[in-house]
Amino acid sequence: MILPIYNALDDLNPSYINASHDLGATGWQTFSKVIWPLTLPGVKAGVQSVFIPSLSLFMLTRLIGGNKVITLGTAIEEHFLTTMNWGMGSTIGVVLIIAMVVIMILTGDRKLEGRVTR
Repeated sequence: MILPIYNALDDLNPSYINASHDLGATGWQTFSKVIWPLTLPGVKAGVQSVFIPSLSLFMLTRLIGGNKVITLGTAIEEHFLTTMNWGMGSTIGVVLIIAMVVIMILTGDRKLEGRVTR
């Protein structure tokens, strides 16, 4: 998560921050109106690279926490392999896929189409 945000901050032109201070913006205004919008793609990339894989990792949680930690991945594995309840395992799998799609839509790039004026 840190690397995409660091890259976005590193690519930020310092003259934008200086300009906001020259125009009388406070530190919070500079962050909320200049830094945050310009680094938002890095935050979105970090969320996609960390949150989406963490939804489905089940062996890592099993190794670290034993069988005490229940995640969506471990629940799917349990329903398919242990209890043989394939319907519930499939339902949880579909919920997992829908959650991933929603996160990808929310963090995806939206291309705004501008009007062509002459």
